[in-house]
Amino acid sequence: MKAVLKSKDLKINKTNWTTVKFGDVVFEPKESTKNPVEDGIEHIVGLEYITSGDIHLRKSASIEEATTFTKKFAKGDVLFGRRRAYLKKAAQAEFNGICSGDITVFRAKEILLPELLPFIVNNDKFFDYAVKHSAGGLSPRVKFKDLAKYEFLLPPKDQQAKLAKLLWAMDEVIEKEKEVLERLELFQKVKINNFFNQKESSFAYKKLGDVCIVERGGSPRPIADYITNDDNGLNWIKIGDVELESKYITKTKQKIKPSGLNKTRYVYRGDLILSNSMSFGRPYILKIDGCIHDGWLVIQDKNNIFDKEYLYYYLNSEVIYEQFKKFAAGGVVSNLNKEIVKTLKVYIPPVNSQIKIREELFFLDERNRLLKNKIECSKKLQKSLINQIL
Repeated sequence: MKAVLKSKDLKINKTNWTTVKFGDVVFEPKESTKNPVEDGIEHIVGLEYITSGDIHLRKSASIEEATTFTKKFAKGDVLFGRRRAYLKKAAQAEFNGICSGDITVFRAKEILLPELLPFIVNNDKFFDYAVKHSAGGLSPRVKFKDLAKYEFLLPPKDQQAKLAKLLWAMDEVIEKEKEVLERLELFQKVKINNFFNQKESSFAYKKLGDVCIVERGGSPRPIADYITNDDNGLNWIKIGDVELESKYITKTKQKIKPSGLNKTRYVYRGDLILSNSMSFGRPYILKIDGCIHDGWLVIQDKNNIFDKEYLYYYLNSEVIYEQFKKFAAGGVVSNLNKEIVKTLKVYIPPVNSQIKIREELFFLDERNRLLKNKIECSKKLQKSLINQIL
């Protein structure tokens, strides 16, 4: 198994494989229900419950919720998102239920091993075919009668079993890696809560506005008049310049003329900036100097009492998020003005303690990042082998 996972080229003899059409080995069951409760159905699946690129059906709604769905599916069926097939939604059900009309139910015929069906469908060639044969404008849909014409090579039944065993073993590797990631993320949350929620601490709790300068950026208007390609231009830091998985901003896509400086706010390497919008809202540490537009708030340490990385982790914690929620209308903060941010209470131990905390959190961050990379590599390898085999 390990040897297979390390190889991107799987040598398989396909001389005795048979060219078949999808409709020769798969059918669309036309089962429905008028009273799902009486039929003992417990799960409702809409298209939104199928995750793009995930072979597993992990979510469903309860039958207690109102629904107009009547289409039945059974455990082992593959639910295929026929609307907007480019989203690549196809998952194997692990329970019986009813589903949306935007989902096509696939069930294997006797000639095809059911365990192999999810991998035949989760193949780039199959999705490409589905997209090509979809019809409609903003919300294109593909019909089973068109998918039934898709051709591929089918191995004999004994080889199907061996290939299914291999592919499900690979899937198990990925699922175990995900379980490890979930445990790591839970451990991180516990650690962060322990570090930053010190109710009985002898160290200071202060309002952020008392120890930091908090100011909003600005945008010169019309901005097109200030954009420049000149090397003397100032970095123009916008929301689009950030990477969600990073905590640093290292470059910008645009620069503005120095003449726009008095209409915006200049920030420095090492400053923290925070998006005004809680729908995006998380802090970033600047690795460059530049100007921020009015979608950002800058947080500048007045008296060097913070380790920058420590303050980043603090502002990105559930402790701060819970404080933001107190200002929410209906549970959502649409905009974070500087007055709200100034009221945030922050825990300020000595700098050497801050450094120890952020070093431990950085270590956990690195473990998290490496594990996510490993999962992505495993997924790419799995996809590569699926595309080679089927």
